[in-house]
Amino acid sequence: MAMSRNMNSTDIKKSFLFTVFLLITFFSFSQQKNEYRPISEMNTEEKEMYDILQKSVMALLNNKPTAKLFPVFKIKDEKKVFVFSSLIYDEPNFETHDEGSSSATYTVSLHFTKRIEPSENEVTGASGNSYGTGDSHGDTKKKTPIEYYLSVEYSKSNNSFQDRTLLSVKKDKPYFDNKFTRVKFWKSNGGNFVNPLLYKIDKSEYVSYVDNEIAIYKKDDFFGIINNKNKVVVPFKFKSIRMYKMGILVQEDKTYYFIDKKGKKISKNYDKVEVNFNQYFDSVLDCFKVKIGDKYTLVNDNFEEKLPLIYDKISFFPYKNILDRLMLERDGKKVIFDIAKWQETTMIYDKIQVLDDKEMIVEENGKSGIVDYAGTVILPLEYDAINYTENYSKEDGFVLILTKNNKSALYQNLKFYTEFIYDSMTNFHSSIKIEKDKKYGLMNAKGKIILPIEYDSIEYNRKIKKIEATKKSVIENFDFKELYKN
Repeated sequence: MAMSRNMNSTDIKKSFLFTVFLLITFFSFSQQKNEYRPISEMNTEEKEMYDILQKSVMALLNNKPTAKLFPVFKIKDEKKVFVFSSLIYDEPNFETHDEGSSSATYTVSLHFTKRIEPSENEVTGASGNSYGTGDSHGDTKKKTPIEYYLSVEYSKSNNSFQDRTLLSVKKDKPYFDNKFTRVKFWKSNGGNFVNPLLYKIDKSEYVSYVDNEIAIYKKDDFFGIINNKNKVVVPFKFKSIRMYKMGILVQEDKTYYFIDKKGKKISKNYDKVEVNFNQYFDSVLDCFKVKIGDKYTLVNDNFEEKLPLIYDKISFFPYKNILDRLMLERDGKKVIFDIAKWQETTMIYDKIQVLDDKEMIVEENGKSGIVDYAGTVILPLEYDAINYTENYSKEDGFVLILTKNNKSALYQNLKFYTEFIYDSMTNFHSSIKIEKDKKYGLMNAKGKIILPIEYDSIEYNRKIKKIEATKKSVIENFDFKELYKN
């Protein structure tokens, strides 16, 4: 029994020390690298700055009750500027891609421009404008108190011409000993910082999202959610939990679904969820991609399925300037989908390869051709292969190698530079290596022969940086620049 009592006493002592450690950690806030300190360490001037910052936040957010500063602050003292910062929770900034992190934490700060040469008589808007020493009836004997005003400016952008007065305050003596000439308010989003007034979360825990209502974090290798009363609303049993604008995505084993902030399930089960699908289509497509079984569909923010569950793949159209269509795959076919009409087009092929912002190489039943984005045939589907070269111009697009009946030709923008007389054509350091009757030569991108077709082999020697052409066991070396002069 004595041993048991000693162990309990030790446990109590350990528990007490751990509690003290948590409190110290708690009030030291988050990562030390951010240099946030508890407001208990503020001096008189910093307390006044904190008060003005809180009033500025309230003015910006129309006295929103939840727009309270964290009980922490940070200062940055530079040669020309003094910055006083704290943190708030506000409307979340939702990420549209899977690797990002949504955040409702904002850094708010006052940027004070320092007076380089202080003047005892000069008074500015940052330190306070003084008004009058007499009364309104001209009685110079009766003096009215001088009032000092401080105006806090604010702009959503870096453009100073868009500044507006966010807050104006006054008192009976100069603000901050008249050492500043201007003060601006800034607000920026980023990170997920824990407000120690709301949440009791050890700083060693990974927090993936936190706002005024909930905190999502990882505990003992699993994610869960607590509310601002520090009650668990979603148990710590999930492999991942991520916040998006449509809801909270949880992963339980290999199953995904969405819940609300109270832990209520608001979607069906999915085998895969790809929110990043939407990052290229924010302006034209308000959907994300899900997998159910072995098929994909698109789901809107109300979790309504917008496509039939028949597609093996769904992707954005693989040319960056085309934002009005999707590339779908079903039944072994690639399908171009019109977003505006919300329907499949007639462009359905075995293979589709984008050339540029005008044309595509398509293949059907083993034959290739070229069509434009309206589906108009540019080259009929009668070629055995169509391949890129390394040569491209903005006006005419890519130079292509076309193969038909085991013979190759050079083509660009409705123009054939050669006939189908070559056994093979391949890229060769911005030129084309050609083969005919088991002999090799070189051709430029316009079909002009720059090295005759009489060599047994043509290679590039990286050591001497020259072309190495072999004929009857004799090696000849050629310089690219010399060949292109001809």
